Amino acid sequence: MRLLGIMLPGPDDTALPTATNSDYRVLFIRYERIGDMIMATSLIRNIAESLPGGKIDVLATPTTAPVLEGNPYVGKVLMLERNSMQSYTQLMKRLRREHYTVMVDGRINNPPIFTSTPLLMYAGQARFRVGARGDRKPRIYNVSVPEWDRVSHYIEGSKQLAVPFGVNPNSVDWQPEIFLSAEERSRAEERWNQAQSLVATEGAAPQGITKRLLVNLSASEPKRRWPDGKFIATLRAARDRAPDMPIIVMGLPAEWESVQKVANAVRALPVETPQLRDAFALVGTADLVFTPDTSISHAASAFRKPSLVLLKREHKPYAPWNTPGEIIAWNEDEIHQMPHERVAKALNKLLADFGG
Repeated sequence: MRLLGIMLPGPDDTALPTATNSDYRVLFIRYERIGDMIMATSLIRNIAESLPGGKIDVLATPTTAPVLEGNPYVGKVLMLERNSMQSYTQLMKRLRREHYTVMVDGRINNPPIFTSTPLLMYAGQARFRVGARGDRKPRIYNVSVPEWDRVSHYIEGSKQLAVPFGVNPNSVDWQPEIFLSAEERSRAEERWNQAQSLVATEGAAPQGITKRLLVNLSASEPKRRWPDGKFIATLRAARDRAPDMPIIVMGLPAEWESVQKVANAVRALPVETPQLRDAFALVGTADLVFTPDTSISHAASAFRKPSLVLLKREHKPYAPWNTPGEIIAWNEDEIHQMPHERVAKALNKLLADFGG
């Protein structure tokens, strides 16, 4: 890596030149988790808006690329399959052809040394490389910003990457964004109409809360997966409060049996979401969201949906950004140890505050 730092082009320590035309091309590197990519959309937008062309290219994976569909601030999406050496080889060849002016390492929660990112920067031969470096060596980045302290919110740390582009972090919006097509919204609306029909009483006026509640069962790892029985107990209490409230339950395809079990127990509609965009469309057309700490919590933030999020206390820097609602910061070894009464109380408050 020290040798690589020496071989990278451009000055060792510099500032970005002013962008004057569309030949000033920027690649944003953020190829890991879905939630991180969702949070990065505000940074992508603010950097893009500082450039004449109004767009930047993004390096993603097949898993995270759906986050960027329809995003007007994204030009090309370069793809990397992280478990494929052939994909790395093809990407490095393409980077050499693209001739980027600036490459930005958006992976502020990953150490820059001994990762693939410096190799990709070397392949791209961009003279300007932006990253959160501090004083560490080797100096892979020659336009450095302060490192994230891992205590403040992740987006607070990410803001610094926009500063070299002339962006004042205090004068722009940092809300993440996901863009849905009319077709995606239409399909999701059909699902919500089905959920409404499950609880509608023929000839009777709706009673109480009728806002749409989306429930996501899935979590990124088993220790953050709340048990089906506790979901059911919590949602039954919500159903007693809001007998006519449309509820959709979703989860990963591998959890379809659990999705059906929970939904059937509380007169909700179980919905399959084989594609990430299917889940995003349900979030975007819901009124309220109840989810463990997953990419769905960040999708709720992107759509500005009031949410109840079950969040491991140590992960508070990754909480959904600027999202109204309730966050339960659990401190148990595993989430199944958390009593459902605590969650039911928080869901009841969400319904009281935002149920309408």
